[in-house]
Amino acid sequence: MKLEFHYTYIIIALGFILTGYFSNLLVFTSIIIIHELGHYIVAKILNLNPIKITIYPFGGITKIDNMINTKIKDELLVAIAGILFQTIYFIIVIILYKHNILREYIYLEFKEYYLSILIFNILPIHPLDGSKILSLLLNKIVPYKITLKLNIIISILSLIVILSLNYYEFNYTIILILTVIIDNIIKYYKQINYYFNRFLLERYLHKLTYQKTRKINKIDHMYKEKYHIIKKNNTYITEKQALIRKFKGI
Repeated sequence: MKLEFHYTYIIIALGFILTGYFSNLLVFTSIIIIHELGHYIVAKILNLNPIKITIYPFGGITKIDNMINTKIKDELLVAIAGILFQTIYFIIVIILYKHNILREYIYLEFKEYYLSILIFNILPIHPLDGSKILSLLLNKIVPYKITLKLNIIISILSLIVILSLNYYEFNYTIILILTVIIDNIIKYYKQINYYFNRFLLERYLHKLTYQKTRKINKIDHMYKEKYHIIKKNNTYITEKQALIRKFKGI
């Protein structure tokens, strides 16, 4: 497993150390690492090829080199695993505190960071867990390419709402976090066509089978976990025929 720390985290960490909040830094960082280990371990168990964990000021990102056409159920398990591991970690902290093994001020720090990281991560903003979980649920009922676009729209609207409500006090930490999130949203937007073409290419190259079949009018309306019959010039062709025409130029 490769673990790396983003430069924004290093800036925040130096701020904690210089201002004498070293214990806060350790508590905060340990929660993030345990959270990301949840994603990493479950992805490993499901053979989804996790590559590395990157730690940011707001949390972390576990990079997983899996197929886009991975089962939605498996991806949901990975997405939820971070919250689950983080919660188990906090339960252990509570037990240690109840048995007088952990001091009260350390427990209170754990409680504060546990709740703040949990609430922040379930926000429907890319690349947070909340956005991932919402997108996977939308994939059940909405074409894949549309979910990519909806993810951008929901992320932007959620950011606007949060900023307009002044939920978070503006300081250099929040500015760094917002910078990283906005940068991730922009990169995601630029890669929408790449993700969709990769989604199609996987289905072209690999023999994927699905129980459900759906009739659609064009290839852009393809769903995850469904096989398609596509309308072309008033006749219907199979998904395989449509993909051969796209990638072989027929």
